[in-house]
Amino acid sequence: MASTGAFAGPGGARSLSYWLELVDGLAADALARVYDDAGLTRRHWQVLAVVRDGASSPAQVNALLGASGAATTVPQLEDLRARGWVAGPAYLEGAPADVGGLAVTVAGEEAYAELQAGLGEVRTSMTRGVAARDHEVTVLTLQQVARNLGWVGEA
Repeated sequence: MASTGAFAGPGGARSLSYWLELVDGLAADALARVYDDAGLTRRHWQVLAVVRDGASSPAQVNALLGASGAATTVPQLEDLRARGWVAGPAYLEGAPADVGGLAVTVAGEEAYAELQAGLGEVRTSMTRGVAARDHEVTVLTLQQVARNLGWVGEA
């Protein structure tokens, strides 16, 4: 028999959609606090990570993050340069976007490690008190729900 999607626990019946939306919002808020505490956005974190992983030009950073037009990552790159976390040529209006030389500095590596630790704490806190087997079953269940709704990606 298929589930109705509702679970009658303490506090009444709540649907799977309710819990998914609640957890998604709470997780996003907790992660955003880590970025906010560092004066960053999630996009800054993504830019720092791809430069750390080897992207050496604004064009490469944009391509890896799917940024184009008004969504370019130049503002984040310039902010990271101003903080001394990324070194390389400054963005100049009209200059080719494929000029390389971007690299994470020692200060950027330290900031990355601090951010990684903060984000790791949030991720750890999300599963605190959840048995390993329960976590595994939950993830597998959500993967199946995603497939049922048309997802064809790889886990």
